[in-house]
Formats: sequence, structure tokens, C-alpha cells
Amino acid sequence: MLIIIIDSIIDNNNSRLLCARFNYCTFAAVFTNYTVRMELRQLRYFVSVAETNSFSEASRLLNITQSTLSQQVKQLENELGVMLFERSSHRVCLTDVGEAFLPEARRTLHAADVCIDRMNDIRGLKAGCLNIGSTFSFIPLLKDTVLLFMKEYPDIKLNIHCHDMETLMRMVKERELDVALSYKPTSISPEIESHILFDNKLAVVVSEQHPLADAEKVRCSDLKCFPFVMPAKGLQARNAFDLLTRGSESQFNVRLEINEVNVIIDLVRSSKFLVTVISQAAVSHIPGIKVITLDHPNTQMEGSFHILKDSYTKRSTKEFLKMLCENKSYNIALLDML
Repeated sequence: MLIIIIDSIIDNNNSRLLCARFNYCTFAAVFTNYTVRMELRQLRYFVSVAETNSFSEASRLLNITQSTLSQQVKQLENELGVMLFERSSHRVCLTDVGEAFLPEARRTLHAADVCIDRMNDIRGLKAGCLNIGSTFSFIPLLKDTVLLFMKEYPDIKLNIHCHDMETLMRMVKERELDVALSYKPTSISPEIESHILFDNKLAVVVSEQHPLADAEKVRCSDLKCFPFVMPAKGLQARNAFDLLTRGSESQFNVRLEINEVNVIIDLVRSSKFLVTVISQAAVSHIPGIKVITLDHPNTQMEGSFHILKDSYTKRSTKEFLKMLCENKSYNIALLDML
């Protein structure tokens, strides 16, 4: 249950703004002058509409009718005595009060979820939901762990979200993910705690018929005469390679950019001349290709996981990371820090 203590603040236009602090006991909001009752589901509905800017899209995502959603949001507004959304025939957008209320609603929902997670962990329940984020090139490393986790914890729903690094870090900060898995980024937010799982490097990948297939190592300059198929800009392997070749990017013949690792590998494997540069760990056990060391001092791409600093790490997150470490012989000792 949840108590929300909300103080009224009057702005220059005599509009009531909301500044909230939260104590977790019962579903009620106590204003300075009166009491407001609300439900967590109303807050979830409000957040969903705010994030989609659409009642129809939010109702689809929430799997409820649009009329039910509209009624619940309107009831929340009536209880609070404020307008959270500006509505027109073309769009829905937050009012100033809605903008102020949104981060508080998110924090309240997260706190309620943490409360449930803590109670489930205390009671030893193997149920609930685990939200994992992964970069596109890290996904191939998760298959065995995902299958094992699903077998060991059949009542825990796994949600795996694939995005670029910037999006994953935003989702961690906004508590949309329990953990994000990636290669260590070049920069990290002070709000996020990162731990290295394994050593890894950027590598050159070609087919077994490629002229470079027998080489043990190559320099960046050796690749200039070959056509490239590369991860899209913004993805980690591409960012790492662009850093290595800064100032000479135009000398490399990038013919195709795509954010799907499996497609990149299939194209390279089917060609006698295509080249790609990608994480060594992502392709080390794939048949039909040659993985060649890139001769450069700055090719490190350590496999890492990222969690919100000073936040509660639930048991299912720890179990998944433990399985990942055991399955891949990664740095399991670091899990003692969680």
C-alpha cells in the first residue's frame, strides 16, 4: 500500500503545481488541505499515455479499451484537482502540472515494484518479471543462459530489449530495465554502476575464402582495399572502430550499414571480399568465418553489465547474471558486490 504526501505550490498564474514525497503504506494522496485517493494502476495508465502521447496507443499497450483508459485518467485528474493532459483532436500532451507529476509517478511505481520484489525475495518466490537490456552484438552471447534460466525459473517472465547503448543507459536510469548487458561503453553516467564480465576485443571478420583468411593479424590500413559491411553508426562495435580510424574514415569503403549482427555475418560468410569489424566474443564460435586480430593498441571491448547505482538488485537479476557467468566462465566473483 502507498501513502503519497503532496504539498500544494501556487505558481504566478494561481495554478496548483504538485511537489510530492512518498511513504509506502496505503493508496492515498494527502494534500495540504484535503485527501486524494488514487490507485497504482491509474498512475501506470497516466505514465503510459504520457510516454506514448496517445490514448489509443497506450490502451493497445496496456491491453484495455480506450474508453476505460480515458475514464481512469480523467478520474485521476479529478481526484488531484488538476489537468494532467492537454487534449485535442490531433494530439495529447502533458500540461506543466503533468510534466511535474510524471517523474513522481514513475518513482512511485518503481518503489511499489521494488516493494513487491523485496517481498518475493524474502518469501523465496520464483515468480515475477525480469527486464534485461542488451546491445545488438551482445545478444548472441545470451542464448544458452536464456534457455537455462527459462528452464530453472518457468514462472519468471523474461523481457529482453535490444537497443543501442544510449537507449539502454536511458532505460536503466528510468528504471525500465533491471540490468543492461553490453560491451563497456566509452563513457558512462554517474548514476549507473558498471562491472566487467569478461575481456574482449574488436576483431576483423572475413569468410574462409577471403584473401585475408590466413592472416593472424591485420592493421587498419590493410583493410582499405576491401568493401565493408558494418554495424550501424551508434552501435558499440562501430563506435569503437570509428574511434580507431578517426580522421581517416573516408578511406574505408563502407558499402552497407545494418544493426543486425546475424545478417552481417551471413553476408560476410557468403562473400569472398566483404570485411566487417565486430566484437570477437560475438563471433568466436560461428562456423564458416575467420576471426582475425586487429593490430591496434586500443581494441578493448570488455563485456559488462550495468545497473542503477544504489538501487535494489532483485534475486532474479542476480540469478541470471550468475548463470551467465557460470555458463561463459566469466567473472563470477564480482556478483558478491551486488
